[in-house]
Amino acid sequence: MKKIVIALFVLSIAFFAAVKGSLWYFTQEFVDNQIIRAKPVAQISYKEIKTSFTGTATVTGVKVFIPVIDESIFIESIQFIAPDLVTLLMLDSQLQKNELPESLRLIITGASLDLNGNLMKMIDNPDVEPTQLEIFSTLACGDTYRIGTDALSRMGYDRLTSDIILSYQFNARKKTLHYILKNNIRDFTHFNLAGELHNISDVTSLAKTIQPGAITLEILDDSYIERKNRFCANRGKRKVDEYINEHILQVEEYLLSYGVKPEEGLINAYRTILETSGSIVLKADLNKLTGTKEIMTFEPNDIIQFVHLKLFVNGERINEISIDIDKEKLIKAATDTEVELETPDQIRKKRAVIIKKYRRVSVANLKNFNGFRVKVETYKGKQFKGTLKTDNPRIYEVVSRLRSGNISYHLPVNTIKKAEVFN
Repeated sequence: MKKIVIALFVLSIAFFAAVKGSLWYFTQEFVDNQIIRAKPVAQISYKEIKTSFTGTATVTGVKVFIPVIDESIFIESIQFIAPDLVTLLMLDSQLQKNELPESLRLIITGASLDLNGNLMKMIDNPDVEPTQLEIFSTLACGDTYRIGTDALSRMGYDRLTSDIILSYQFNARKKTLHYILKNNIRDFTHFNLAGELHNISDVTSLAKTIQPGAITLEILDDSYIERKNRFCANRGKRKVDEYINEHILQVEEYLLSYGVKPEEGLINAYRTILETSGSIVLKADLNKLTGTKEIMTFEPNDIIQFVHLKLFVNGERINEISIDIDKEKLIKAATDTEVELETPDQIRKKRAVIIKKYRRVSVANLKNFNGFRVKVETYKGKQFKGTLKTDNPRIYEVVSRLRSGNISYHLPVNTIKKAEVFN
């Protein structure tokens, strides 16, 4: 009897070791297969593989080298979480057959990119013109026109490190896949995306025409906005609140120059984000988009209604989210190499009722108001009122009328703090 017990004990240990070894072997085979598939574009190495009977496999010390740009990305760990052990063991064979497991979770921890690496240097290339989005984000940011390695370094960053979680649930009978993607860029921003996809049958169907469903995008600031505010305020030699005010003014004028006029609720929501470093949530239902040929004829506000778009800022819903677009102007501006900020005549034409009064404008747009009555204030607190002359791009002239005649004040543009125009 004693020998039987010992034999059973030895057999159980042997069985455990065999299963554990098989689990590790299948996991290593799966990881190595992915490395081989990625070899044309990247060279991947790792330090260790850990497995668990719960259906979890963890690869640590991952290095991804991209030869084309001579750049390496370091990852602390990559973890696969399957619903059970069998699914984990069959994962590689399922994927080779283009079959989707019922559910899967991928956790990437500490994916780190050096700001001084070649990839970021490519973004900083001075020979490449800034994109319209880069210009938009750096309005009123002094002489900075791109948030690249130099700007990020001045904000206190030396690396960008992400923690990513991707999970999904697949219903083969309904051909529906629900997904959640979370990306936490440490000390930067959180991006959370959740939604559903329809007409999914296997892996290959993901690359074909699929039907999107409900979608929710959440963006939460993690100190980036606050850092950028301070950085841009310093570059423009302003206080943070002065930078935000000037940035908002230039944003409105920039959008108008492209024929885009957002409702006041959107502008106020944008201001709230800058001032509070809070959160944005977008919700939409994209079910009707697929197969709708008439979508190309829709106006922007029709699309907003069509997808039931909802916007929340710091948990509060924003109801004023409509946008007016001058299509001809937008197309023309998109093809021009240079776009001027909105001129006073163009601004007036957009108003149903013209009421003349002093209106705040950005200093950058002041050049468009040559010959108008203005009130300007310098950084030293001096105020000037009169007719504006902008013949010299560096020094503006304000002509004030006195009883005994006129007096002219010559103001260097970089000394003007704020401006108002009577129109």
